[in-house]
Amino acid sequence: MNVPKKNELTESQARVLKTISDFIAENGYSPTAKEIAEILHITQTSVFEQLSRLEKKRYITRQKGAARTIGIMDDFQEKPVKNESLKLVKVPVLGTIAAGVPIFADENMDGEILVDESNIGKGRFFALRVRGDSMINAGIMNGDLVIIRRQPLAENGDIIAALIDSDATLKRLSLNNGEVLLLPENDKYSPINVTCRDDFRILGKMVTTVSVM
Repeated sequence: MNVPKKNELTESQARVLKTISDFIAENGYSPTAKEIAEILHITQTSVFEQLSRLEKKRYITRQKGAARTIGIMDDFQEKPVKNESLKLVKVPVLGTIAAGVPIFADENMDGEILVDESNIGKGRFFALRVRGDSMINAGIMNGDLVIIRRQPLAENGDIIAALIDSDATLKRLSLNNGEVLLLPENDKYSPINVTCRDDFRILGKMVTTVSVM
């Protein structure tokens, strides 16, 4: 990729643009803002600002409300680079899930999000919006959308959407010596012991997150 002239882009914008191009070349799909931030060791807020400026300067295109849809303009003109391997699937958004104290998850559909099938695999999926900060050490932030594969079972260490009575929560599953715990990824919160609870069930396993753009 030819790095644009300095009078066209700032150094920061050029780095973000090259990161996007390199990521697409390696993976076949575009990165999320979170992944760009991790690669460049900058904040997601900085990434959002650079993406907005790159879009205004017509170096990239983005589709609102969809994950992994950053496109680089071909020769930085009007035509975006085509990605023949990209296959977007619709995932229903079913409400809000707690990442802190469990809250009720409304099963009424609240829109849809487009996700690259190669990033989530096969299965039946739904998305829930995270509220709270109990999973921040796993990179799951307040306001993120989590994509959940519907399944009644999970393995030790999986991050799952679980139902306790009528409350849904997002936690890491711990299975140890017959004890079943739901572990937060934030030291401010305590594990939830569901070993002997008849009202506990697994809704599904988290397969990816979608950061708020």
